Amino acid sequence: MDKETLLRIQQTAEETLMVIDEMAKKAGVFYYLFYGSALGAVRHQGFIPWDDDADIIMFRADYEKLRAYWLANPVPGYFFQDTQTDPGYNIKITKIRKDNTAFVEPYVKDRKMHHGLYVDIFVLDDYVKNKFLRRVGEYITMFDYNATRSYRPASGSGRWIYPVTNLLFRGGGIYRFWYRHIFPKLKKDDTMCSDIASFTNSHRYDFKREWFGTPKYVPFDQYQLPIPQDAAATLTVCYGDFMTPPPPDRRESNHYLHKLSFTEGYQPDQP
Repeated sequence: MDKETLLRIQQTAEETLMVIDEMAKKAGVFYYLFYGSALGAVRHQGFIPWDDDADIIMFRADYEKLRAYWLANPVPGYFFQDTQTDPGYNIKITKIRKDNTAFVEPYVKDRKMHHGLYVDIFVLDDYVKNKFLRRVGEYITMFDYNATRSYRPASGSGRWIYPVTNLLFRGGGIYRFWYRHIFPKLKKDDTMCSDIASFTNSHRYDFKREWFGTPKYVPFDQYQLPIPQDAAATLTVCYGDFMTPPPPDRRESNHYLHKLSFTEGYQPDQP
């Protein structure tokens, strides 16, 4: 991707972030730049130079308030995308999409859904005290997420396991039962929180609640945007030595695009 195109993607994401910032203030809730966006804010005072998306995170209660406020007061030109507002969308991460744009990844190019340029919204959930039950919830979340996208690795034990778990978790029934009927009854550690949707076998996203606190607004390119009170602590969990950039050969986006447009949307029947 050339620098001019990347810059336009970043500028569009920043415009979307400012819309989210205004809506969060109107709804009376907190949010924080997170993952690569928080890293960019701390290390680069803006986007990581090779990054092509933006991430924020919210506590579950604040997320639900923002969602209710946004759906009652929709923003012209933007779409609040989750599995309920967009039946064709099957990913657990909410996105705020910009209308009349396209950022289409190959694995979803045939899905009838909103494909606009976006900002990701991650959610911090309560932390289950019992380690075994917490692990059960994480695996349910992981298997449900992989079932929604029919994930099956090309090699390793997963190529035999995932066809079975994809069948068991297809439709979301196990996931809904766990989070509606079991999860609320489990004892929680109120000093901790977790981004359960981003769980993988090799990396856990568990954080102390006190690290977040009142959002701290910092320079992000020409804007002021919020990061956690102790962003260094959260970034260390996510990245380890976060102030040291990766080697030059790893400074690239993780996204591979089927189609990109700043002026028109996308439907699966389009080339």
